[in-house]
Amino acid sequence: MKPTSIPFRLGIIGGVAGGRLRRRPYSQYPTTLNSKSPRLFLVLLVVGMRLWAEPPAAPALTWHAPSDPAVAPAVAQAKVTIAALVGTLLPAVNAAVEVGGPPQGVILCHGQAEPLTQQTRQQAGPSVTGLKRTSLRVRNPANAPDRAEQAALDRVAALLAAGKEPPPLLVQYLAETPDHPAELRVYRSMTVAANCLACHGDPASFTPQLRDSLRTHYPQDTATGYAEGDWRGLIRVSLQP
Repeated sequence: MKPTSIPFRLGIIGGVAGGRLRRRPYSQYPTTLNSKSPRLFLVLLVVGMRLWAEPPAAPALTWHAPSDPAVAPAVAQAKVTIAALVGTLLPAVNAAVEVGGPPQGVILCHGQAEPLTQQTRQQAGPSVTGLKRTSLRVRNPANAPDRAEQAALDRVAALLAAGKEPPPLLVQYLAETPDHPAELRVYRSMTVAANCLACHGDPASFTPQLRDSLRTHYPQDTATGYAEGDWRGLIRVSLQP
């Protein structure tokens, strides 16, 4: 018997009995592909692979004024969290530099900056769901911006390029998607202080020991060449809306 050339034929005319057309029960139709249908198999395979490989939809992004009463509690919580992070990281780095110079500061940042950041986030309470430092020029690849962070960085960079002063805070809302819960993000700018230049200033001024430490711990470093007062990047606090 010639095999059915199209699989999954449910409800088609099945044959002739007693000179009259009759419909075969659904259970009698083939439900698997056979050797005569390789093209359809490939089509189904390719479509399935494409659907599986498609990235999740990016959440819609909107901006809010930090003075908006609707986001006031989140902004207040973010300010406290940012102050706690700065008050944790800077003393730790300064203490390491005082003991072993800038190379020891690099070692401290490499091993402790992220754990200290996550510790600060946990201490902030359940409403704070994320805490991160990011920049257009990162030292640690883990701090590279995601899509929403990149939008915030670009917003500040555009204002600075136009000779305008960026706002102290940016507030960003990310709408819920099937792969991402709704999220409110508060950003605060970071500027380069004089003592930051020891590790983030002109590379020509770095000692051989500092260069070796940076090459060892941050081989993809792009966070040098700053001057005092330069815009360094953003601290981002994520909160439940």
